[in-house]
Amino acid sequence: MKEDSNRLYFWFFAFCFSFAFFHILPALLTSYLKWPLTGGDTLDFITPFAVIPLAYIFYSRTNKTLYSIQGQLPSLDNLRISARIFLAIGFLCYVSGHGIHLSSNSLARLVQNMKDSELYRATYLFDETISHLIWHGGVFLISVGLVIIASQFFIKSISWKNIILLSVGAVLFGFTFTVEAIEGQSVVFAFPAAGAGFLLALFLYFRRQKERGKYPFLIFFLGVFLLSLILFACWGISHSGFPQFSELGII
Repeated sequence: MKEDSNRLYFWFFAFCFSFAFFHILPALLTSYLKWPLTGGDTLDFITPFAVIPLAYIFYSRTNKTLYSIQGQLPSLDNLRISARIFLAIGFLCYVSGHGIHLSSNSLARLVQNMKDSELYRATYLFDETISHLIWHGGVFLISVGLVIIASQFFIKSISWKNIILLSVGAVLFGFTFTVEAIEGQSVVFAFPAAGAGFLLALFLYFRRQKERGKYPFLIFFLGVFLLSLILFACWGISHSGFPQFSELGII
């Protein structure tokens, strides 16, 4: 059982690393492989196939570990159903939003000199507004599903190795969630969502405090959303708003 629990930390770190890697790197690979396809476009084709399976693997492994420990408890069954609903809707939104973004973002590069045209305005709407809100909404719903299932996983102790995996994973996930929302102009959704996620994780944490043990993945999500809130606040205050990194010439 201890071996199964240790594997959860690896799968969770793998999910966080994959999320950061495939959400940040494509934006930096701007060189064209073959017109009009950039290196970022090519890598971005893989994104849903890398991120979603790892999120599901972590969920299913956690679910399996909980079932072997706690058995068929009615309360746990209800939480499993809730987590599955959030994950299912989140996966659908993630794939839909990512697909819209991948295509419309590629087209947007071709109409940069047509900013007064209806074609540019339509492309911009789908690229910078619709796709990001659906896509980032999917990320948040997936996080909620994982928070719910994580609230049931507790242990008596945790090794330093696993603490490091969780800490690095929290930084990767929280940082990526924030910077992508800033560059994707979805701060109006992502900032409040980070606050809601933090409050949900905090509520579930205090609700479970009657049981003696540690809730490593729930604490992880507390760290993720707290880091995101701090980064949003720092960026907004320092720039009197939320300008994109590309507007400031950072990328």
